[in-house]
Amino acid sequence: MLALILAPVVLSLVYSSFIARPRYSAEARFSVRASTAQSPASNAASFLTSGDGSGLAAGFVDGWAVSDFLNSRDCMLQLDQKIGLRQRLAHSGFDIVNRLSVDASQDDLYRAYHAAVKVSYNMMEQVDVMKVSAYSPQDAAMISAALIDLAQDFVNRMDQKGVEDALKVSREAVALAQREAQAARAALTKWRVDNQNMDPAANAAMLLTLSGQIEAELSTAQLSLDKIRALGNPDHPMLAPTAAQVFALKQRLADVRQRMSGKGNTQATQLEQYEQLKNAQVFADSNLNAVQQGYQQAFTDTLKLQRYLTVISKPLPSDRPTSPDAFLLALEALAVGFALALFVKLATSVGRSFLRG
Repeated sequence: MLALILAPVVLSLVYSSFIARPRYSAEARFSVRASTAQSPASNAASFLTSGDGSGLAAGFVDGWAVSDFLNSRDCMLQLDQKIGLRQRLAHSGFDIVNRLSVDASQDDLYRAYHAAVKVSYNMMEQVDVMKVSAYSPQDAAMISAALIDLAQDFVNRMDQKGVEDALKVSREAVALAQREAQAARAALTKWRVDNQNMDPAANAAMLLTLSGQIEAELSTAQLSLDKIRALGNPDHPMLAPTAAQVFALKQRLADVRQRMSGKGNTQATQLEQYEQLKNAQVFADSNLNAVQQGYQQAFTDTLKLQRYLTVISKPLPSDRPTSPDAFLLALEALAVGFALALFVKLATSVGRSFLRG
């Protein structure tokens, strides 16, 4: 019976000493934080005092997402492409438990990856804990560092997708406002070219000034003509020139007024069309400026929510092998030996009772 108890212990010692290949481990601790994120203690206090657990829930989601990614097959494939994971976990010795050929299938590689990489998430501290074991300290450190880089890339992709979704509507509004502003400026430019008039408002002011001058000259000429006619001399030498001057001034005044507010394409009509187009351009430019400011504010707000991965403790590999643990294996084997001996004893007793009965 003693041999039955000690046999598993001897086998475990033989396995740990001569068959199992030593493995070295490296542990890293990191956390996903937002630019405006509070500490886990502050989040917990806010949840207890105000019932607002949005920051706490966001930390949980981000931490679990990174943990799930590191445990995924996708992460394993990226790691294999990055550092050649298959060659670093390959082992063709007598240790059938950890044996992995160089041309192993993805399923076998994934099982070996799961055995070598353990990632857990501490909800209270909002910290991811990653433990990596490999056949050399250098491989353990390299695998850990590569996994941290992949985790950082994963967080950056989450940020990029979030920023794209948040800015999509604002970006579309800016594009629409730019098209409207360009269309308004193009319409105003086309009107100026078609009417050969750069500034109808300035032309209208000029015509008003000219009209006032002509009216002043006409008033003076009309007064002179009235004085000459009052003399009662139809042969007066200034009567005909003065009358001609009054007639010419009246014609000029009528032409100016016709240009200003008569029928057809007058200055008043052009000014109305110009003001409509000018107001449309001013409104489009103002709307574009407001939309651009809104987009900048939205971009600033998204940057405040941007997440990043903070490494709390770097993955420093152990100098001595951490597995197999000969003492722990011996204890487990001893427990198995006792259980086996008890089972054999019970089976023997039941057999004897059956034979006697």
